[in-house]
Parts: sequence; C-alpha cells; structure tokens
Amino acid sequence: MRNLPAAVMLRDDLDTDRLNADLAELSGSEFWALQQSFEDGVVGEESDVDWKVLSLRAPRGDVRRTDPGGPGRDWFDDTPLMAKAPYLGQILSELGTELRSVRLMALAPGVSVAEHSDTPIGLPYGYVRLHIPLVTNPGAVLVMDGAEQRWQPGTLWYADFDRPHSVRNTGDRARIHLVADCATNDRLLGLFPESFRAQLPASDIAYYRPVLPLTPPELAEFSCRFAIPFSFMEWGLPVVDDQETDLVAEVAAEDGGLVLRVEGRASVELLHLGAGEFRLLGWSEERLLRLDLFDDNPRVELSTRRGRRRQVVVRPAHRLATV
Repeated sequence: MRNLPAAVMLRDDLDTDRLNADLAELSGSEFWALQQSFEDGVVGEESDVDWKVLSLRAPRGDVRRTDPGGPGRDWFDDTPLMAKAPYLGQILSELGTELRSVRLMALAPGVSVAEHSDTPIGLPYGYVRLHIPLVTNPGAVLVMDGAEQRWQPGTLWYADFDRPHSVRNTGDRARIHLVADCATNDRLLGLFPESFRAQLPASDIAYYRPVLPLTPPELAEFSCRFAIPFSFMEWGLPVVDDQETDLVAEVAAEDGGLVLRVEGRASVELLHLGAGEFRLLGWSEERLLRLDLFDDNPRVELSTRRGRRRQVVVRPAHRLATV
C-alpha cells in the first residue's frame, strides 16, 4: 500500500462553531493528563514530552486512562466526558464502525515528537487512526513521507501512521486534535476519496468481522491447553515457529466468555468470529487463534497478518472438556 497517499481528507464539512463549543466544554476538565503507553495488560509510564490527553472513550470507560489500550479483558466504552461533546459524538457515530480509544490530544507549544511508527495501526491490520483538528497554528506540523501536513479545523483525516512520521509544534499555542482508533469496514471506507479506493487492494485490508457469542456449553467445549510461541504474545510482531520459546497456555471459560491465560503474561479475553476462530479483546484481526479441537488431531492455529501476508504456527492441543 506504499503507492497510496500517506494521508487523505475524509470530510471537509464539519461545523467549526459546534466543534469549538464541544472543546470549550472539555478544555477545563481536571482529567487532562500526559499520554501513557500500554503493554501486556499494564498501563505504562507517562510520556516524557508535554503531550496531554483527555479520554472520551477508553478501556472500561475510565477517564483516567490516557493510553490507547490493547489486548486484555477490558472492553472499550465511552467515558463520562463523551456526553459533554455531543457534536463530536455525532461525527463519530456517523463513521458507522466500532470505536476503540477516542482521545483529545494536546501537543504543547515548543514540543516535538521524534520520528516513529504507530504499529500495528492501518488498513492491513484492521484498525485505522483518524484525526479531527480542533486547534492548530502554522507551526503545528505532521511530517510523513517527507511531506509536511497542516490539517485545519473543520476536516476529518486518515493517515497511514504505520509509516514513519514525526510531529512538532513551534507555534505559540497547543495543537489539539481528536484522535479516534476505528475498525475497518465498508461504511468507513466509503468516506475515502474514490481515487484512493480505486487503488486500494481489497485483499490487503483486514476487514472488521462482528463477534458471534458462544453458548455456555460451547464455552466449555473450547477449553483447552497448549504451547504458544512467545512471539505470538509480542503485540505487533509476526508469530515465529520457535518451539524453544514456547510458553504454557490455556483457554478456559470464565465470566460468560473465553479467556486466554499464558504463563507470565496478562490474561486476554477471546472473541469468537465463527468456526472456532477468535481475535483478542482490545485488538484487531492482526492476530488470531483457531481452535480445531473436534477431530482426532486437536490443535491450535496461531496466525498473524499484515494485509494478505500471513504467518501461521500450529501446536497440538489437549481438550479440557468432553465433547
């Protein structure tokens, strides 16, 4: 997808007066805090630059969470602050797709963020990161593929943040954007310019699939134990068939769902997509488990993907329930 534009405008008709009214309701919140990371079920350290966050949607709806979330057992939900921003909420609902984190992000004057990549975020992974600029200035610049981007209020933008990019604000006031992580589906893609969609290879997109809940008896039937490659638990990295790094893993029914437990790692809830295939709660279809437990050769297929490129590792499994 490197032949596609690094960034495209999806809308240019947003009402700036209503955007400013929502921002005015949120600007004085006591919950603005430095951005944090998330790794292996644990919220990490605060950012070492002045890049503050106000969460409108977060894991467990917790307004104190400034991280983007990740694999775990916490569902994303609106924080109480979403109700204070009705126009932003309307814009988000019109996207017609599942939302993960939604955050206001304020980069302070004089702050720069070195080149980095937000992996795995992008069409090949099943989630995209969208921006709505709220406050900006000529010195607030995103640099991607060597090009400077100065997005203006009243617009909605997609960018391929899997590509290396940097941000700087040499102006005299904060750059504030709403940043939303969204699942990829046909309705969302319908917002992209026709010229962009015409070049978009459908087989390289990880489309969102709805969750198909299992019945209580099925939950018990999918319980099993197996070895899992260490690389499968390293979010964003491809799975590698290296048995020397295998960890003990177990899938068990708990609280009306299935939970993946791996030695030394935080547990993760599994979401059923159909035919015994599961994604991780808080993650996309970038990595999947398929539990083939119902023949004479019970096994687990662990896969990672970037677009049409897949890596697959298979391990034997031991059923923990009589089928």
